[in-house]
Amino acid sequence: MANMSYDIVVVGGGIAGAALAHGMAGAGCRVLVLERESKFRDRVRGEGMHAWGVPEARKLGVYEAMVERCGIEVPWWDIYLGDEQFAHRNFMESTPHGSPLVSFYHPAMQEVLIELAGEAGAEIWRGARVTAVRPGRQPEVTVARGDWVEVVRARLVVGADGRNSPTRKWGGFESQSSSDDRKFTGVLLEGMEVPQDTWLAYMNPGNGLEAMLTSVGNGRVRAYLGHPSSAKLKLNKAQDFPAFVDACVAAGANREAYSSASLCGPMATFAADDQWVEHPCRDGIALVGDAAATCDPTLGQGLALTLRDVRMLRDFLLADDDWERAGHAYADAQCGEYTKIRTLETWYRSLFLETGSGADKRRAHALPLIAEEPERLPDLFGMGPDSPTDEAARRRLFGEDRPRRAA
Repeated sequence: MANMSYDIVVVGGGIAGAALAHGMAGAGCRVLVLERESKFRDRVRGEGMHAWGVPEARKLGVYEAMVERCGIEVPWWDIYLGDEQFAHRNFMESTPHGSPLVSFYHPAMQEVLIELAGEAGAEIWRGARVTAVRPGRQPEVTVARGDWVEVVRARLVVGADGRNSPTRKWGGFESQSSSDDRKFTGVLLEGMEVPQDTWLAYMNPGNGLEAMLTSVGNGRVRAYLGHPSSAKLKLNKAQDFPAFVDACVAAGANREAYSSASLCGPMATFAADDQWVEHPCRDGIALVGDAAATCDPTLGQGLALTLRDVRMLRDFLLADDDWERAGHAYADAQCGEYTKIRTLETWYRSLFLETGSGADKRRAHALPLIAEEPERLPDLFGMGPDSPTDEAARRRLFGEDRPRRAA
């Protein structure tokens, strides 16, 4: 057993961990990244980053490589609500920062970012299995590589190991979650024609279903389906694909679009609840990305929020030699940003996906007002947590500042 010391040990070399390692190693810190997978595998995960994540990627110095090596800049998003087109938006022309949406194949982007971390000077251990993290003033990580077990120490350990983060458990963090009333299914398809410059989304408030399609390059398309838990859809195997297509069509998608598609990756369904840690820093351990807070994928804010987490933690650490103080400052800021996102997502789900007569009445009042004044709708997708989330914004969104029209 060997013993080594670093400024930062990052548990998890995916998008969050690699982006942080790149930023901190580039600033001269000694950084070790521990990544379990020797080669990143395809799993159903987010592959669309909303426009407000682009400025975060630019500040982290990774955006140019992201789009040059595997990303697709997507200016347009077409959204259909029931039988009508609700939005046809060019994000590059309609956001203050002039940013597009970005699509990519997740394993390829992980490779891009971990390569960037190594180029910046971070030490990368692939095939490294973390078996324990001990919190404290000088936290320790026990890691196994083959038959060899090593203990590494750090000024700060960063858990970037995903929604089911073992680091979160080892660090003694308590997580909270919202109700599990929605599910989310994803599958990778080929032989399907979807324009690379446009995301397609369909939402049916009548049944609470939503379908999304986005090109991830090389002739492949990631197809998603959001559905209420009450629908009891079981979609996890190749033989479930016809039922998946039926549900997408029920959401409003065109059946013909799926007619030539075939599966080229796994299909998976998972809970679409929010999970979060109120204060993601304690005893020498900080959490970023899904380890700190997982957004309901229904509205796809996770990747942009992950990069904001990373950028904020990097900035706090580089601005203060007292990393304990910097870590707690980050945790306060991260909680605030995530709370805003969760608030906005709750409003959007309530307006566009909630079913029942009460929701129908809410839409009948609010949507005509939004059509007259689009600025009533907080710009979750273009501005994220920089959109207003106060009571005045909520009342304006739902038209509570206007009397209801007579039936």
